[in-house]
Amino acid sequence: MIGALLLAAGSGSRMRGKFSDKLLHPIGSSDAFSMSCTAFLQAPEVKSIVIAYKDSQQHPLLQSAIERVILHLRTDRQVPLNWVQGGAQRQDSVRAGLLAFPHEVTHVLVHDCARPFIRPETISATAREIAQDRAICVARPLKDTLRQRTEPTEFPSVPCPTLTVERSHHWLIETPQGAPKQWLLEGLNSAEKEKRTVTDDIAAVELLGHPVGMIEPDYPNPKITTPEDFSYAQFLAQS
Repeated sequence: MIGALLLAAGSGSRMRGKFSDKLLHPIGSSDAFSMSCTAFLQAPEVKSIVIAYKDSQQHPLLQSAIERVILHLRTDRQVPLNWVQGGAQRQDSVRAGLLAFPHEVTHVLVHDCARPFIRPETISATAREIAQDRAICVARPLKDTLRQRTEPTEFPSVPCPTLTVERSHHWLIETPQGAPKQWLLEGLNSAEKEKRTVTDDIAAVELLGHPVGMIEPDYPNPKITTPEDFSYAQFLAQS
């Protein structure tokens, strides 16, 4: 059985205090959390959902939001929902979320709700891949020139030696990311033992030596990180 772990427990520190909760800030007629929930509830492969929330203040707000989503969808399909409080770091929230799934869930997709434009068809495609015991992430190939500052100065505007990096094999990683649940748990445990910080879920699986596949969406799937990102999000919502 495939489950989805929706991460809503981030601190939002790069919002610089401009919004109380970026996941609940309006985007068109919705918000990032509701848009993410809508997409996963519409993916038939997802049979169980766990939501990692930030704190007791956010929790009831998220509950109200997903209740409105379910009411709006008007579907007879019922997906069990479980809630878990997130941890200090992303990997702590993911571990807590993985442990909150029922035993029947053997494979898990992990999604950052700050990427609200994910679509059900991409979720389904990723779910079908992880069901074959594969580690898969949504990603897209790097298109811009990538340059490394090899002897960086204090300020980027001050010239320093640089190196152009071959971009043909570089990909920009998004979410959802998924794998067998046990791989994710073992990878996170390995990272903890080695005192490593992993910024995404596939990095944990890589520690176990598993290869990783990538699915490229044919539409924008941006992450809302800073206040400026809402302008682009509003544009996409109206497109």
